[in-house]
This record gives sequence, structure tokens and C-alpha cells, in this order.
Amino acid sequence: MSLESQQLIYERVTRNHAKELEPILCDPKVYEHMDDGIGPTSDELLKAFTLREQGPSAHRHNETWVDYIVRDKASQIAIGRVEATVIEHRAEVAYILGTAYWRQGYGSEALVWLQDFVQEQYSVREFWATVTPGNEASKHLLLKQSYVEISNKPLPKVTSYDDGDWVFFRRAFW
Repeated sequence: MSLESQQLIYERVTRNHAKELEPILCDPKVYEHMDDGIGPTSDELLKAFTLREQGPSAHRHNETWVDYIVRDKASQIAIGRVEATVIEHRAEVAYILGTAYWRQGYGSEALVWLQDFVQEQYSVREFWATVTPGNEASKHLLLKQSYVEISNKPLPKVTSYDDGDWVFFRRAFW
């Protein structure tokens, strides 16, 4: 499968991307509705990228981590990242873009690419996403992509879930 979509290019995350994405992924504005409003430090971002590059530890042997940097094709500037944790036939997806790139269709385009990628590469049949309450923009993006909110129903073991999160589900389209 191609590592690009209409406006975007995708590169597998490496520790070398941390410095380039630090201005975006350490910006507190990005975390207004996530992680208690606290973004990572540059050292924490480097550590996270290093772990993502290495993949899951032995105690998470049933997981596959799919992590990509998102770049604007025209400018070649890194604008964020997308990720999926694949467990058996399901994927938990997430995305994060710099504030300058919000509400321009990049999030939708990157999410569609990620879903297609993990469906093709890992035979994923279900997609899950969690959103911190109050993050209406992220909720809207998921609903636009045919996700259904299921927060008040029994959940499978969703690893990215925190108590109180909004939970969304979507079946893969074949």
C-alpha cells in the first residue's frame, strides 16, 4: 500500500522524528482536551518515539504498533502523527496534528489512510477510538468517518481507554 494520500505523506516513526515534531507535539494547545492538558517534554517525546520505534515489549506480545509521521506533500513539513495498536482483528486508532493544521481536512485524510493501511496489512475488522470528554472536534472527525459512540455499552479490552472517555467503534468496510 502507498505511504501517501492526496495531500499527505506518511513515514514510519523513528526516534529521529522527535526533534522535528517537538514544536507540534509538545505544544500545550494540542493537549487542551487530552492527557490532563499537559503535553510531553522534549525528553519524554524522544523516549516515546524510541519506544514506538522499538515496538511493544514482551508482555504485550499480542500487539502490533503502527506509528506514522504525517507530512504535508506540498511543503514536506511534518504536521503530526497517526497510530494504531492492532490486537487480533481490531485496531485502536489515534491521531494528533499541530494546531495550525486543524480544520483543514488533514485529520480526516490521515485517519482514512490509517484505517485502509491497517485493514489491508493486518486484516483488521474493527476500529476503536477514545476521546477525552470535551474534545468536540475529535468527536466530530470520528462521527464523520462513520464511527458510532458506544460509551455506555460494554466494551472490549480497549487499551487506550481512561475512565470517562468517549468510546467510538466502526466496522471495517470490505
